[in-house]
Amino acid sequence: MRIVHPLADEWTEEYAVYVADNASVLLSDPLDSFLEWSVSEGLRPVLVTGPDVRLSPFTSLAMNRACGFWAVKTDDGVFDGLTGHRIDSFRELWAGETLQGDRLPSFTAPQPDPQAVLAYDVFGHQRAVAETQVGNLAGTLQHALGGSGFDVWGLTEPLLEPFGIDQVTETARRGMPQSPVMHLRAEDGSYCDVRVGRTRRGILEHATGGVPIGSYPHELAPLIATATRTLMAVETAHQPTIGFVSLGEVAKGVTQSVAIRRPEVPLAVLLGPRAVHDLAAQVEELKQRHDVVVLGRKRLPSLLVRFSRTDMGSWAQLMAFAYDLGIERVQQVAGIGMEG
Repeated sequence: MRIVHPLADEWTEEYAVYVADNASVLLSDPLDSFLEWSVSEGLRPVLVTGPDVRLSPFTSLAMNRACGFWAVKTDDGVFDGLTGHRIDSFRELWAGETLQGDRLPSFTAPQPDPQAVLAYDVFGHQRAVAETQVGNLAGTLQHALGGSGFDVWGLTEPLLEPFGIDQVTETARRGMPQSPVMHLRAEDGSYCDVRVGRTRRGILEHATGGVPIGSYPHELAPLIATATRTLMAVETAHQPTIGFVSLGEVAKGVTQSVAIRRPEVPLAVLLGPRAVHDLAAQVEELKQRHDVVVLGRKRLPSLLVRFSRTDMGSWAQLMAFAYDLGIERVQQVAGIGMEG
């Protein structure tokens, strides 16, 4: 017998619905609890909002983790929050069929003043010893990308606790073998989700977030240089397994609005020594075909790959590199779980 979440506004054997009436949707206790319940029950979570809403970055990240779907209700009907197309049922959100027909006006033309973030998604190993600290990986990324220092954190929004490595570490330690997701925020709007889990080799820390950089840029070269410096800093200070830096479009306030936006643009990827070993990468061959920088020790190198070619799109370069490595093995490394 399924126990129904008290805040679910609608549910079936396939999905559950959460209706948010606020203009700003934060990852509040109720929403966070609903998403966790949906995942535990094997249901697809559906968030329903109005057309003028803005999702906080922590809400967007939590929806991604839960494989959630976004529906927008207006006076004219219900629409897919990611594509703007009209839907007649929630099942159309995940049916896999291309939506056509009516579309929300905010999806018919680019936004007048799109904003941007340098987004990152990095895994790193640490030894499980008394001196181990959690949160320094996020701090390295934040500093290298030019963001302000984190000042508040918490497990749900609003974030009210002053940020401190010791407090984050203790919360992670109490949550083992897998910590809760800990949300960090900086005064400039930078954000980061941190979680850790025990592995056979120690602990695996996962940091994913973004640093705002103002208006959406037209030149990628300076951003690739920043991504390169950032991932080099990560390789020097930590034990990364795999990490990505990319360019993403956001609405003002580092939020997600009901509007069209550009696809995320990969800038660089870092494969740590363990990933290089697991993928059996042929370094010299890869250097001939891609913009590869070899870092670290000669016998246990890390590979930094920059998607800097001007004659090929960033996604095409990423897929070509993944193909040369063996895309199934790349997916296995990139999707590292916390329990392995």
